[in-house]
Amino acid sequence: MRTNFWKDRSGNFGILTALALVPLIGAAGLAIDFGRALALRSELMGAADAAALGAVGQTSPGFIAIKKMKEDGKVTLAEDDGRKLFLSHRGINVGEDVSEWPLEVTVAVQRTSGAITSTVAFSMGMPTTFTKIFGHTHMTVTGEAAAVYGSESKTYTDFYMLLDNTPSMGIAATTKDIQKFQAITKGNGQRGCEFACHLGWTGSNGKFNEDANSSYLVARKNNITLRIDVVAKAAQSLIDRVREEMATSVDQYHVAAYSFGKAALKDGYKIEKVLSSTVDMSTASQAVGKVAIQTTDHDHFHENALTSFDTALTEIGKEIIGNGGSGTNRMDPQKVVYFVTDGVADSLKLGGACGGSWYQDKGRCLEPIDVKYCKALKDRQIKIAVLYTTYIPPDGDHIWETYMKKQFAKRIATALKDCASDDLFFEVGPDDDMSQAMANLFTKAANSYKGLRLAF
Repeated sequence: MRTNFWKDRSGNFGILTALALVPLIGAAGLAIDFGRALALRSELMGAADAAALGAVGQTSPGFIAIKKMKEDGKVTLAEDDGRKLFLSHRGINVGEDVSEWPLEVTVAVQRTSGAITSTVAFSMGMPTTFTKIFGHTHMTVTGEAAAVYGSESKTYTDFYMLLDNTPSMGIAATTKDIQKFQAITKGNGQRGCEFACHLGWTGSNGKFNEDANSSYLVARKNNITLRIDVVAKAAQSLIDRVREEMATSVDQYHVAAYSFGKAALKDGYKIEKVLSSTVDMSTASQAVGKVAIQTTDHDHFHENALTSFDTALTEIGKEIIGNGGSGTNRMDPQKVVYFVTDGVADSLKLGGACGGSWYQDKGRCLEPIDVKYCKALKDRQIKIAVLYTTYIPPDGDHIWETYMKKQFAKRIATALKDCASDDLFFEVGPDDDMSQAMANLFTKAANSYKGLRLAF
């Protein structure tokens, strides 16, 4: 009987399979955790780039302190500012709460022989999901970015600014403004407003007639700053800086600007030229500073489906003559679409495909940006720089909860990042410095630096 037991081979396959599962599961778990680590590092590198540039940006506290220095040396104020910038940008889009993960950040800013170097290094311990069963509880994610002020290069660039001024950009600008607006408009069993809807119509005489029920009037009466106000002001500030600080010659940068239209159309979508391409930065500054929230005839106008990125990107492509160039001379300029948006498309697509959620049965499609329209521009060597103003869902909003939150909310930022050209995506939250973010993105998009550039 003992001999038969040792000769019995039944069950061997099950034993071998069980033994093989251990390394197989381990390998799969390692791949998943490694993928998470790569996504996290990409996000942290973006934060490090922003911090390295922002620490010595020309309006930063650190740079102001540097200008007052009589001797070379370490710039502590700039280092502190850089660290704050890094912490405000970390892990925005990875879909995980990283605020409690172990993190070490070092920022070093040094002035040597007139040149200023800003270096940001980070190390974060990412808790593992699968490989912890093998005793590996954390994976360490590291990286380093540096910016240099003191060298100069010149690249010719044509910018086509596309400013999203559709009704969702009428949200109160900051957390404080949102809370204030909600408190003012709450009543009669209704939840408070976050959005300032500008209602009214233009008569045959060309005069705009305000709707007395417009929440936009309430916002203006109570000094509520709107997201579109911040965008317009930041765009104006950016162009002023281009004129005063960035351009090395009058023809280095050409700027054109477009919005999604002063008023929503009764049927269809468009973009509207705010400014023809010009080297006159004073005129450009005034034009973009006047961009305001799109008006509608009444609530539920065009089913409230008023944002078509498909149309906007297609139409701006038609505005750009030829392909993007090398930027080495004025006859062969780089071409950049500089797109500022909250990232949610909301349009009627009767008979078409929707990359997000259909709203009821009205042909209204809520979705993240469709990157094929971005690709059509990039295939022409046209760069796309995207400044994403974080989409803030209305408090208790039925559409957000039912049609957006679970269906595609996590893809809003990632789709915009895929739309943007390499390393030309920035996200700005409601309480972040949009003017500085715009300037950083402009600098990176132009790949032309008067003094300030990323070193690696």
